[in-house]
Order: sequence, then structure tokens, then C-alpha cells
Amino acid sequence: MDFEIDKLRDIGEWFVLNQASNKFIYVVGFLIFMALLVVLLSKKYRVPIVVGYVFLGMLFSHDVISALPFISPEQKEWYFFTLNNFEYMTNIALAFIAFTIGTELSVKMLRRLGKPIMFIAFIQCIAAFLVVTIAVLAIGKPLYLALILGAISSATAPAATVMVLKEYKAEGVLTAMIIAVIGIDDAIALIIFSLIEPIALTQYSGSGSLAISHLLGEPMIEIFASLFIGLIIGYLSQSLISTFEDSTKKILTLVTTIIGGSALALLLNLSPLITNMAVGFAFRNFARKNLGVGNYMDILTIPLYALFFILAGTEIRLASIASSSFLIIAFVYLISRVIGKVSGASLGAILGQAPDKVKKYIGLGLLPQSGVAIAMAYTVQQDFIAVPEVGLLVFNVLLFTAALTEVFGPFATKYAVVKAGEAHGLEEGVRKENA
Repeated sequence: MDFEIDKLRDIGEWFVLNQASNKFIYVVGFLIFMALLVVLLSKKYRVPIVVGYVFLGMLFSHDVISALPFISPEQKEWYFFTLNNFEYMTNIALAFIAFTIGTELSVKMLRRLGKPIMFIAFIQCIAAFLVVTIAVLAIGKPLYLALILGAISSATAPAATVMVLKEYKAEGVLTAMIIAVIGIDDAIALIIFSLIEPIALTQYSGSGSLAISHLLGEPMIEIFASLFIGLIIGYLSQSLISTFEDSTKKILTLVTTIIGGSALALLLNLSPLITNMAVGFAFRNFARKNLGVGNYMDILTIPLYALFFILAGTEIRLASIASSSFLIIAFVYLISRVIGKVSGASLGAILGQAPDKVKKYIGLGLLPQSGVAIAMAYTVQQDFIAVPEVGLLVFNVLLFTAALTEVFGPFATKYAVVKAGEAHGLEEGVRKENA
């Protein structure tokens, strides 16, 4: 005990002596400034901002900084030390991401759109999971890796798709279906991931029972307990916020709820992601009036998400990406996910008796993948901390393929709405040119 206390004291003295807190501020300030430049360039060249953040992070990754000759070894060590101590920032960002997913789940919307939505949403998630898992196994990779990549593959990033739909003023049944599916897709993906990741961890370690009751029992208990706690927290918090008129009180209560929900989940060994998703669901469906939460979240999360995705980019190891074995895994994951998403969405539309154009094209609007998938990859890194090469491989695969899907995904969405005759903005542009 005395040794540990002395060690902590030495670390504390070293921390003060080397002005560690100042260097944290230097790094944060620099990254936020660079994030502003990314936003300006992304808007100008119509590149998804998330992709810009990730590529910025790659420019300041371990491999790049290590290769710079004009930075001293001491400065490099300080930089890497600083990056490694941003874990609290990523955990807070994950909490806000999960909350945002929950606020997208509207019971009224699901009732209005009927059974086709549920068929499409569930089947395309499950199809992506199964196809990717089988494909990764087929190239000789271990089961735990196949399960993890399969679970993460079910997630879809809404930002790029929604941007395309707005740009082309898309309206119609296909557009409505795409928006609804991507609104609930991440919630389903999060549940699949929370169920599968513990199984993969058990399979890798070889510890514990491999009985179905054990493998599924504990994750299911964790999921339902997390949902229960999250719904209670969300209901109580939105009830309190609804009594406030002052925006300061609302914002502080909202932040306390989200971060406090994560803290309570961690204390009880539950899932912070599922808990905060349930909190967001409660805010969306239990509130009797508009609480203005969306406006507050849009402002609060700008610097948080910027740092999150930039830090995600710094985790990429460029040397790993250049290897042939990595590229094989990445492209197998990418292609099998596209096949699973498109075929699963079409099958769901057929079973749900959706209109023909929905059956043909809805899968093309579900290809982008970034935010929640990267959040899941972060979770894998934390849970597989004893075997960092597993977390690093998953993380690199996700960031590499997410960047690709954020580029070609919008083109696929545009093709879908144009072929379905719902790209009214494009039609207006053609009429003006012909006039």
C-alpha cells in the first residue's frame, strides 16, 4: 500500500513539474481549431464532416507523428501520453451519441408507418450481421472476430443519407421509409452488439460456460436492466425539465442526466450505451410538450463530436492498413455488409408488403456507416484491453470502411431516390436548365 501511495505521489509531482495540464489544453485547443478548418473545407467541397474529422485525426496519428523528424522524442512522448488520457472524453461522447439514438425512436412514427418499417429495419440488421459473420469466417478468421464485425455491421449512419435527401428535396414513400429505418436502425444495432460482444469475449478467452443459457442470459439481463434504469432516469428527468422555463436549468439537467446515467450504469455493471438510449427514448415519447432538447443537443455536441471523431482517427495505424491481410478483411467486411444490407432490406420490404420501389431501392439508402459503428469499435477496444491487437484491428477496419461508405453511400442514396422519382430538387434543376 505504501509503495502504491509513493508511486502515485511521484506521478503527481511529475505531472505538475512537466505542466501536463497545460499540454492537455494545447492539444485540445489545437484540435478544436483544426476541426473548424475541417468544417469549412467539408462544406465547401461537400464532403461529410465526419469523414473530414477522421482524416484529420489520421494526420495526427501515432504513425505520422512518429515519422516527423523535427519533433523531439520527448515532445512525441508527451503527445502520445496526452492522447492516451482522453478516454473520459470518448466515454462522454458515447453517452451523448446513445442518447441521440434514443431520441430518434418515436412510437407515433412507428405506428403511422406500420409493419413494413419493422420488417425492413429488423431483417436488414440481422441480414447484415449474418452475412458479414459468415463471410469473415469463410476467409479463415476466428469466430470472435467474425461475431464482433457482424454485430457492428448492422449499424447505419444517418447523417450522410439525410444530407442527400435534403439536398435533392426528396419526398415520397421511399424517402419516408429510408428516414424511418435509419432512425431506428442504430437502436437495433446497439442491442445486437450488446448481446453479441460478450459472447465474442467469452469465446475468445475460453472462460465461462458455452451453454446458450449462459451466453445469452447475462447479456439479456444486462440489456433489460439497462433499459429499465434508462427509462426511469429519462422519465424523471424529462418531467423535471418540463417544469423549467430557464434554458440554463434545462441544459444543466440534461447534461447531468446523460453523464449521470452513464455513471450509474457503470456502477451497476450495466451498459452505458443502452441506458442512455433508453433515456433518450423516454425524452422523445414521455414528454407532453416539446422540451427543446434537440436544439440544446445540436449545440452541446459540436465540440464533443469533433474531438471524438478526430481522436478516433488518431487511433488508426497506417502501417496496419497497408498490409494485404488487413485489406482482405476490410474489403470482405465492406462487400458482405453491402450485400447483407441491400438484400435484407429488400426481403423485409417484400415480407412487409411495401410498394415496389421500396423493395427495389431502399437498401441503397442504408449503406453509410460511421458514428455509432465507431462508438462500438471504441467499446471493443475497451473490453478487449488485454488483447489490444483485436481492438485495434476492429477499429482500423471500421474507420477504413466507414470512410469509404461515407463517400460512395451518398451516391447510392441519390441513385435510389432518382430512380424512384422522388428527387424533386434534381427535377427542378433540370427544368430550369431547359427553360
